[in-house]
Amino acid sequence: MSNQNHPMWDHINASLKEKIDILAENPYRFYIGQNVWALRNSRQEILEYYLKEAITIENYELCQKIKEVKTFLSFINNHKTSRDYIFILETEETMWDVNVRYYLKKEDNLLKLYTTNDTNEEFHNCNASLEINDYLSKKDIIELLEDYYEKWRTYGGLPRFRKEGLMDEKEFYTITDSINKKKDHYIKKAKELKTPFIDYLEKVNLNPIPDGKNEYQWLAKCPYSKGKHHIMISTKNDTYGCGWCKKKGNQRDLENYLKTREL
Repeated sequence: MSNQNHPMWDHINASLKEKIDILAENPYRFYIGQNVWALRNSRQEILEYYLKEAITIENYELCQKIKEVKTFLSFINNHKTSRDYIFILETEETMWDVNVRYYLKKEDNLLKLYTTNDTNEEFHNCNASLEINDYLSKKDIIELLEDYYEKWRTYGGLPRFRKEGLMDEKEFYTITDSINKKKDHYIKKAKELKTPFIDYLEKVNLNPIPDGKNEYQWLAKCPYSKGKHHIMISTKNDTYGCGWCKKKGNQRDLENYLKTREL
């Protein structure tokens, strides 16, 4: 096949690291020569060959990555493996100034997301998982991490990259760039959809700011805790809620509370 735009040439002409990344995407065909490809069940031998090549050139970070890809594909293809986890990457959590390591652990037919950190080496269940199937790829893992970071960024911000595992630095910052892009978009939309309730919160010095998770969600100082944490605001129906203080209501409820507090 002479068409240079065919994926075959991307595989054949790829660097060693790029070939490992392609295999982690679990393609139906992985080309090892012109019009010669390996199907999924034969890829462990190919990865073992690549591992020896990485050892020869003393690229030990790539060796680690190859081991994680081997384990990942073993889970998908039901090959025997002595490990029950995949190391994804290590980050620095900026709010807590602690290094966090992310793993996927195989439990029955699921890959569950876990973390360990410098202060606690026990696996912490992140309550996020992927169902194992023939088409599972690293793209699914990237999406899983993006959803997880998006969920928790309000409380701890976004982490910084520290160490490569199955995922590398470029892939990590693809996630954070995507989250920041969506955040900027929703902040702009939220300001366009600003309601009188937000004006009231500004007036009483609760400092509302768009959260950036959707066009309706804002954060403001929690009056019940004297600003120790935030209340969540929805301009879709002009309501608020605080999970810490177990309080919720609308503008009238908040006005009544603030009047009572002044008495």
